[in-house]
Amino acid sequence: MSASGADARPAEPGAAPSRGRLFITVLCGGADRPVAELGGLTPFEAAATPHLDILARRGSSAVLEVIAPGIPPESDSGAMALLGYDPVTHYTGRGPLEGLGMDFWQPDGYSVAFRVNFASWDPATGRLDRRTSRDLEEDDQTALVEEITAQVTLGDDVAFRLTGFGRHRGILALTSDTVPLSGQVTNTDPGFVSRGPFGVPVNTPAATPATCTPFGEGPDAAATARLVNRFVRASAEVMQRSAVNERRRAAGRRPANLLLVRDAGDTLPKLPGFTERTGLSLSMYGQVPAERGLARLIGARFTRSRPARGQSEPDYYRQLLPQLLADPADMVFVHLKGPDEPGHDGRPHDKVRAIEEIDAHFVGPLADALTPADTLVVTCDHATPCELGIHSPDPVPAVAVGPGVAADRVAGFGEKAALGGTLGADRASDLLAALLHAPDGERG
Repeated sequence: MSASGADARPAEPGAAPSRGRLFITVLCGGADRPVAELGGLTPFEAAATPHLDILARRGSSAVLEVIAPGIPPESDSGAMALLGYDPVTHYTGRGPLEGLGMDFWQPDGYSVAFRVNFASWDPATGRLDRRTSRDLEEDDQTALVEEITAQVTLGDDVAFRLTGFGRHRGILALTSDTVPLSGQVTNTDPGFVSRGPFGVPVNTPAATPATCTPFGEGPDAAATARLVNRFVRASAEVMQRSAVNERRRAAGRRPANLLLVRDAGDTLPKLPGFTERTGLSLSMYGQVPAERGLARLIGARFTRSRPARGQSEPDYYRQLLPQLLADPADMVFVHLKGPDEPGHDGRPHDKVRAIEEIDAHFVGPLADALTPADTLVVTCDHATPCELGIHSPDPVPAVAVGPGVAADRVAGFGEKAALGGTLGADRASDLLAALLHAPDGERG
């Protein structure tokens, strides 16, 4: 497991909570639709999940709308909702949370941040592969970022920060002390369109990268769009001639030679502190920088946690569990990425395997280790249907087991089964309130 230092307000080492703790386990992109390759079952329904099924029989289930109809969540907006902050009210875009999570946000002056894809573009054939860098090794991605940082400038008054993570993913931030910057600009990534602050994936994206343009006629947005287009052109020139891509071409692999930007934002959400709202201390474990940004805004402790290079998911889960159990926070929120990428790649059997590994090596041991006073929730931040390959606004299943949760008649974990649950929440942002104010819960 790779874990950075924890952020924000750490609890006292060795402190024992005076009441049962609340554990929320989030299976990234786990929810799905019936898959023909799985005989018309969803991956949850096709997977062998004896431990999740036991939780369903012992506890209460629900199907949760994460944001709103027609708005597919991402991991940051999904986490925001599950922590009780309605994204419809609070969300200002993925870019700002990503930028803050990477310490790319300038508190005095102007900032605008974007999510980035390292992509491959061949103008001669008109082929755009938005996620070529799924096969880009971490060291090569770091080398590309360093070359761009060393060779690209946007002028004396505007600086940029760029990072790459997770193969094809990255974050870009523009900052200035004097030049007003705006998030009211379009994506260059044709795979997403903006709907207010939300990035909505496109089922059949255009085959060519887009040009960044301003929304409306404001001078700040027009200036920002020009800066983005200048950066995209200049960084593409650096990437095209990079030794990294020379090696990729020689090996018969497509070059990672274009950055696609999306989800711009220039304003951080205004969120009340989590402890102030709930009376509970919160510790978050995840690998998405936007989650670290969210944790900073609400006063939570954040630990960057993901499998180490070459480490299997089961070994990672076995190493992560003792850390979660020793965490003295009243509430522990953990985000597990396993099911998401198979959903994006259209690999339903791999998604089934990812779910089974979480059930066997994480959910079962965690449930066995908790005390009768503790509450355990398992749910998803969004759906990533295998036959779509993108996030969808589909509702997600949830199950909760604990002293304040009355058992219902649901006998298994899954999208259809959870429809019969009585947990008392229809939206993700209402889940925490339902748990904290449950009869006999003694939490709120």
